Amino acid sequence: MCNLKAFIIASATMLCSMGAVAQEESSIEGGYLAEAQELGYLPYSYNFIQVQGGFGTTFTDVSCWKLLTPTYSFAVGRMFTPIIGARIHVNGWKAKGGFDDYLYKGERGEGSNASVLKYKYSYINTDLDLMVNVFNIFSQKVHRPFDLYMIGGIGVNYAWHNKQFEGIINNYEVGSDITNAWGPTQSRKNLLSRNLRLGLLADVNIAKHWSVGAEIDFNALDDRFNSKFKDADDWMMTGQLSVTYKFGFKPAPAPKAPAVTATPVYQDTKQAETVPTPAPKPVVVETPVKETIFYALRESDLTSDRENICNKVVEWCKKYPNKTINISGYADKGTGNPKLNEGYARQRAQKVADMLQKKGVPASQMNVQSFGDTVQPFPDNDKNRCVIIEGK
Repeated sequence: MCNLKAFIIASATMLCSMGAVAQEESSIEGGYLAEAQELGYLPYSYNFIQVQGGFGTTFTDVSCWKLLTPTYSFAVGRMFTPIIGARIHVNGWKAKGGFDDYLYKGERGEGSNASVLKYKYSYINTDLDLMVNVFNIFSQKVHRPFDLYMIGGIGVNYAWHNKQFEGIINNYEVGSDITNAWGPTQSRKNLLSRNLRLGLLADVNIAKHWSVGAEIDFNALDDRFNSKFKDADDWMMTGQLSVTYKFGFKPAPAPKAPAVTATPVYQDTKQAETVPTPAPKPVVVETPVKETIFYALRESDLTSDRENICNKVVEWCKKYPNKTINISGYADKGTGNPKLNEGYARQRAQKVADMLQKKGVPASQMNVQSFGDTVQPFPDNDKNRCVIIEGK
């Protein structure tokens, strides 16, 4: 057990070192920036609240399967980077200990044998946990449906109410060397000790703000935790399902404009021949077009008013057959979800394009695109259910 304790400490140190080195190599450039612009927000950093429930057991001289008890947890934390996070984790409820063989004393010291005698006591663990996203150490893509976290933590354990243990050693023959490790009744009320933790959390992202997962933890506790001395750490294992709410995301940065390189102009030093100046050509003023069609909630059909707007665009396209128009569909972020909104925006843009093509605008003159709710051209939420037609 002492070797296992050293293993937990070394593993926690390794988690810190691994995350720090990988973070130096991590950057928002490249894939991360592209992911953020696709999502409409930066997937890291964020805060989270987590609730868990499951079963726990202790490892003693009785089979761990016979000592299973329900356990519950609550945590708050933050993922600082795609790799490194931390949380304050509180876990507890009831724990069990037991004896394999015992003899009931009775009033005259006689009785019968039995196989297992169990007792309960209350406990609570409070840990500061380091979280390392294993996948993001090796991958450029930092947002995916499934994440795997290594957990390493240190904290304190508080245990109390082991009266069943005292009743057992007072009424049963459980071994001459068994005493209450928490101290005598008249001086003992509770037990405060340290806790070391190592675990794994598998987490499935089901929405921007929500994920569900499963976590297994191994906790190394003080030798007195289960009320008995054995000259080694007492170990507890917990397996729990979790629900996590994530918040505090930042909006995605705008894409950088491509750098413009000035083309050097070279002047011919030779004297140019004198040539007659041609008459100036008449200046043709090209009038751009920009029309916006607005929609109600979940609407994409073209009414007569919207068809009249399309007619203006048709006239412009006939006047400038060498010009291309952009047909951009949008949806408002305030309703629906990204998947549904992408569908509405695409339908709106495509129906406008179909109408224009029906009226004589060739498909080669149109550029149809959909932004869903990732781009909001208007500050008023409801106006973002629209199609913008623009040609220059």
